[in-house]
Amino acid sequence: MSLVPLFGWPLTILAALVVVAALAVSARWLLRDGADPGARTTWWRRVALGAVMVLILAGPSLAATEAVAVSNVEIYLVVDRTGSMAAEDWAGGPDAGGGTRLDGVRADLTAIREAYPDARFSVIALDSTAARELPLTRDVNAVDAWIGALQQEITGRSHGSSLERALPLLAQTLVAAADSSPEDARLVYILSDGEATDDGAGADEAAAAGISWEQLAEVVDGGAVLGYGTESGGSMRAFDGSGSDNADYITDPETGEAAVSVPDTAELQSVADALGITYLQRTGSDDDPTSAFTDQDVEQVLSDGRERSRYSHYMIWPLGVIAAGLLIWEGVALIRADRALQDLTRPAVGTRPSQAGGPR
Repeated sequence: MSLVPLFGWPLTILAALVVVAALAVSARWLLRDGADPGARTTWWRRVALGAVMVLILAGPSLAATEAVAVSNVEIYLVVDRTGSMAAEDWAGGPDAGGGTRLDGVRADLTAIREAYPDARFSVIALDSTAARELPLTRDVNAVDAWIGALQQEITGRSHGSSLERALPLLAQTLVAAADSSPEDARLVYILSDGEATDDGAGADEAAAAGISWEQLAEVVDGGAVLGYGTESGGSMRAFDGSGSDNADYITDPETGEAAVSVPDTAELQSVADALGITYLQRTGSDDDPTSAFTDQDVEQVLSDGRERSRYSHYMIWPLGVIAAGLLIWEGVALIRADRALQDLTRPAVGTRPSQAGGPR
């Protein structure tokens, strides 16, 4: 048995002082010489009522534990949707029956979602900025809808990006989650080609904020960095939001030819090493099976002491019953006292008020 105040110790102590003061004032009247014989009983009844109310506020409770289910897994998806993710080098590209890197991302996102049907998912989308597009949710339909609607950013609005653009938001999200639900397991999946096109602006911002990938390792329990693209790279079509398949290719301003995006595998490996998670390169051809990154041993992750969640079970209801009984007793006593007072002040039967001017 322990005490876990309902409203904190300061308010509980203040309430106790108020009760003591009220009882002290009441004692001056109820325990004085010549007081009614029942006054002492009334005072002790009020002492008991005050003590019970203060004890309720103090929150007597029993420590309890509950098992953590697989649903206590939080999955954070950091999805790169910059223009380079539209490079046509997935599974040989469209001419070979393949597609873009985003086609591979959608397939892998679906595999992750299906591997954890009871988990909670959050999505951070990365383009010229990083934005949380889906807060933690168990709504798998919302996750599936987001995956199905995934498109590259509009080309005309692109201002360059890098993985570090997502670092501050991801750090803020993970730290807040660890503080609010320390018993949960957090898996992070980063899906990107790793290519930086912001001239180091994202890295500078993260460094200025004092945030690094290594710092997040403490709040990351698993996941994977999934890289997309081939060594030879691929060209990307522009995107204006219309969804046309016949858009022009994005050109290299220096050559005037179609720009070619090549994945930065060194950057992807570096991020994976810093977070302590697996790195897999995905090309759509001879890739490792999705189980290579979805078969996370969640039970082992949760076996580090978080398999049970501790909480306090308040034992207030017995005190509530006692308080209710004392209040009923107090109410009955007040009603009786009121009736007795009315009997004392009611004029005697048969008496007449004296007439003005005296007898005649």
